[in-house]
Amino acid sequence: MFMNQLNSDTNNRSLWIKVQCRDLVLGMFVIELDRPWKDTPFPINGFHLRKFDQIQSLRLLCNYVYIDPKRGAISGKKKVSELTILSSARERAPASMIIKVQNDAYPRTRSVKQEIDKAARLYGLLNTKINEAIVNAREHRKLGVKELYKLANEIIDSVIRNPDAFIWYLNTSEQGDCILNHSIRASIWATIFGCHIGLGRDDIEALFVGTVLADIGMAKYPPEFVSKSGPFSRKEYLAYRKHVGIGVDILGAEENIDNRIISIIRSHHERHDGLGFPRKLSGDEIPSLARIANLAYSYEQLLKRSSKGDQSPAAAISRLYKQRKLKFAEQLVFEFIKVLGMFPAGSVVELENGSVGIVTEQNPKQRLTPKIVVVTTSRKRFLKKFVVINENAKMDPDSNNGIIRSLKKGNYKIDPATLTPRIFGKRIGLGKLGLRI
Repeated sequence: MFMNQLNSDTNNRSLWIKVQCRDLVLGMFVIELDRPWKDTPFPINGFHLRKFDQIQSLRLLCNYVYIDPKRGAISGKKKVSELTILSSARERAPASMIIKVQNDAYPRTRSVKQEIDKAARLYGLLNTKINEAIVNAREHRKLGVKELYKLANEIIDSVIRNPDAFIWYLNTSEQGDCILNHSIRASIWATIFGCHIGLGRDDIEALFVGTVLADIGMAKYPPEFVSKSGPFSRKEYLAYRKHVGIGVDILGAEENIDNRIISIIRSHHERHDGLGFPRKLSGDEIPSLARIANLAYSYEQLLKRSSKGDQSPAAAISRLYKQRKLKFAEQLVFEFIKVLGMFPAGSVVELENGSVGIVTEQNPKQRLTPKIVVVTTSRKRFLKKFVVINENAKMDPDSNNGIIRSLKKGNYKIDPATLTPRIFGKRIGLGKLGLRI
């Protein structure tokens, strides 16, 4: 039987069509990859593309695949109408040096359950510290960068132990009212990314401090200007751009400030395609840590936009993917999506059997198959006892455990934050001595 199947596959190989992953469409049957099947979570005998998320996953892992036209759809030639402004802009984008990535530099040592309360406590301390820095900046006092470094090291240690604890907290907690709240959150996204690609500890520290203080110049602006919603007028936008130089001046007055921090502040609004500000740098002209800070800032802005609309963390990931080669080098976007996953921790998802689950953690070895806690039946009724799936499983496109779509927090009255005690256990004890059981 096996030999008959092997001969059949060999005879049909000449009919397979090589397709770039950017040209994949739903309905195709993927029969071969550009890399060994064992390095991916996909079934070795091939599979139909039934969900857009499968296409996104392939784009992250492969450059091209082979499809079997006898078993699935084929794509026609691109029409002129499909050549969008974005695709044309990507063609003109500068090339970028490939960064060295060491994904196993900081292995996880704790579970989300063990780390989640430490992440929440450190986030609160960081919020307090940045509020103090804002007051100091307004009153022309030292910011307290040395103390910020001490807190940075605690946060980095927590991210190293398990980044999904902070990812869960950021995706499920309410966004604060600090005028630099986006900077606080972006600094943690940047730290998670820096640990993921294996930056040295010294670089991660500078990345964290530079990112959290990148918009410190905004402390000099009136509160009504900082909190304004909606687009700026031209006059307001020109005023806004000056916060970069103001921030550089504020940090320049600090003693023995790391030049990498200054470079982040000066360049965190530059874009890969050269359309950023203030110097219109492009590609590798932008300092590497500033590129990561900008990526973290932009993701946080997309996440904030998604939380206000009928969207989700997965929607922010999708929007970020569209900005590759424009705002950011393509490799940076791919690696950022890889560490968060297509469905980051805290995402509410609907499964193929109709039940609803919450992503609690990524599987470092099979990042396309996150750990999910199922919280409802197929009729959207809460389960008395939640069920954990995909903890050690490979992704199977034909399984009813597959994710159909992501849901916005609150759909079907599901709020991951309120379900935290049922998912990770009730917390007992106070402060650092508290634990979940």
